[in-house]
Amino acid sequence: MRNPGRCALWLLIGLPVSGCGAPETTIQALADLAPPLALDMLSVTVADRAPIVHWTGEDFRTGPTFAVPATPPATVGNTGEALTVTFNLVANGATISTGSVSLPARSDWAWTINILSRTSDPAFQCLGCVGSRAFTLPEAWRSPGRDSLWIVWGGNSISNPVVY
Repeated sequence: MRNPGRCALWLLIGLPVSGCGAPETTIQALADLAPPLALDMLSVTVADRAPIVHWTGEDFRTGPTFAVPATPPATVGNTGEALTVTFNLVANGATISTGSVSLPARSDWAWTINILSRTSDPAFQCLGCVGSRAFTLPEAWRSPGRDSLWIVWGGNSISNPVVY
């Protein structure tokens, strides 16, 4: 996160100090997978020209902030045109489902990516969500009422968040 005091120090003594420059961008992923899908099958990569964040199923944990498993927030680049978020579901060495979405690279922004097994678009139940996309699951990997893996994304300003 930016530290104005350290940036002022840079101005006074002329030495570069980390934390100055464009406000940061963060991203966090949540996953709500119904059996037979499981977190240990999931990997998620975030890229801005090159991979910068890679999460596996063991990075998703429940806690006081989220009832569904979530990753810790990660700071990502905000100087490119877009962030590409790619998921892979793999079982026994075979890819079950894969897909990606592109998010605008914004400074001073916190993205949240939700990965959900559902049939209908879950975005209508989400405040602050700006997009969603479905990826069909093979018949053998569907649970009742859940034929697709959805990525739903949304965000908020870090320094001036909208309170819902």
